[in-house]
Amino acid sequence: MRKLHSYVFLAFTLVSVAMVAWAIIAGWNAPDSAKIANSTPLVQKFDANGVAVNTEDDQPVPVESAQEGIEALGIIFANQLDEGILTLDAIEAEKEKLANTIEKLIPEYEKKVSDSREAALEAQTKVEELKAKKSLGYADKKALAAAEQVQADFKALNDTLNQYKENVAIMEENIADSIKANDAAKLNADNMVNLATAINWNLMWFYFLMVFAVCFIVMSAIWNMMLNAGSLKKTIMSLVVVVAVVGIAYFVASGNGWSEGATLKDAAGYDLGIGTDPATRTVFGSFEYMVADTSILVTYITFAGAALAALFSAVRGIYKS
Repeated sequence: MRKLHSYVFLAFTLVSVAMVAWAIIAGWNAPDSAKIANSTPLVQKFDANGVAVNTEDDQPVPVESAQEGIEALGIIFANQLDEGILTLDAIEAEKEKLANTIEKLIPEYEKKVSDSREAALEAQTKVEELKAKKSLGYADKKALAAAEQVQADFKALNDTLNQYKENVAIMEENIADSIKANDAAKLNADNMVNLATAINWNLMWFYFLMVFAVCFIVMSAIWNMMLNAGSLKKTIMSLVVVVAVVGIAYFVASGNGWSEGATLKDAAGYDLGIGTDPATRTVFGSFEYMVADTSILVTYITFAGAALAALFSAVRGIYKS
């Protein structure tokens, strides 16, 4: 039997070490804690674009499971990109814009510039001739204005063509930088999800160990009582004391008015509860107040009993010595 206990203890120890190691490794690869703290995962649902999901009355829609919370955490981080960085949808739109600029707009304006170059050169010659005259008549002034307009139109075409060419370089750089940023965000999101998953499973393993330990202790106590009548008597007396303490605490708590609807208020004067909208928030009821008050009183009684027991033991030790 002792050998079996050793095997069980070794197995639980190895699993615990592996679970903690998993969490540590995931933590090393996860983004810095400040970015994790600025997220609100495991509480509210988020859509694929990282936008919080709310009800029609603008109340947050909570996640329904730890897995949904972990997914929300990844969604949030993947959408926490630096200002000016394009999202995945915007990258595709920018690629289409780039292709349209290269394949359509630049060739179109290059043709316009080429077709109007000869007219622009003629207009330049005309402007130089007219400006060389000492005086211009009405017809000359009109011709000068027309020639200058041709030059202005040609310059505008050239400027637009050059702008499109500059835009090509800018768009290519933005797309490349955005792809890198999105890849980094995706990696960080995956690392953050891995960390949340590791923490979640560590908590589950801790709960299992707690339940197992309690069950093991209870079973051991029952087995010991079956073998030792004196131990059974002490255990029954201990249970009676525990029930009496809880009963006294509950009796005192029930006299505080919780069962009659008495409640505590928050700083705004509303009943304590969950939610921001007074019309829809979940208010703590008599059960929550009774449990909390009873638990607090049991703690006080336990502390007082421990202090009295320590004092009695010390005094008894002095007299015996």
